[in-house]
Amino acid sequence: MYPDEFRLPRVSEHVLAWLERRRPGFGEWDESVEASLRAEARLALDDVERRFAELAVDAAYVARLEHSLFSVALPRYLRLACEHHALQRRKYGLWREGDLVSRAVYTLVGIVLAVVIALTRVPNWLEPLPLALILVGPFLPDLQESFLERRYRRRLAALVADMVGEQHQFEAYQPLSEPPESLPGTGSRSDSRSKEPS
Repeated sequence: MYPDEFRLPRVSEHVLAWLERRRPGFGEWDESVEASLRAEARLALDDVERRFAELAVDAAYVARLEHSLFSVALPRYLRLACEHHALQRRKYGLWREGDLVSRAVYTLVGIVLAVVIALTRVPNWLEPLPLALILVGPFLPDLQESFLERRYRRRLAALVADMVGEQHQFEAYQPLSEPPESLPGTGSRSDSRSKEPS
């Protein structure tokens, strides 16, 4: 058993953090962006492998780690990143990109609603809504952006959490190419049979 920093969840977290530091610098998402991110993932994994080599020499473990990262974690990350990258490029779909005019309009709508509610007979539970819009209106674009950013971070965190199950799977995997003696408990049975008197 190796330390957590060399297990798939932490390695995936390290690689995704590496990619997230570089992703915002790219322009429109296309195949070249994905190729660049795959190359960056390779560099991040090389960094992990270099540190792992100081601890142990286990080429089979490193190969399975690399396979799981590039066949499971990275494709999922690229799908999430593509969607979020496009959202960022569109300024999160905010009306007027959340400029001062949009913030003023949100506040003005709150004031107009407050006047309408004051002059008409409406249910009491509607009365606080204009006040909330007046107070929150100037910050509404920031709240929308913050919500979408947090949602993306939660999805990345869920991806990393899913790698725990993947780690268990590849630790339980026993290649058919390995001799049966290397399986737990089989070596002792074959040895005891060979020592039995005929």
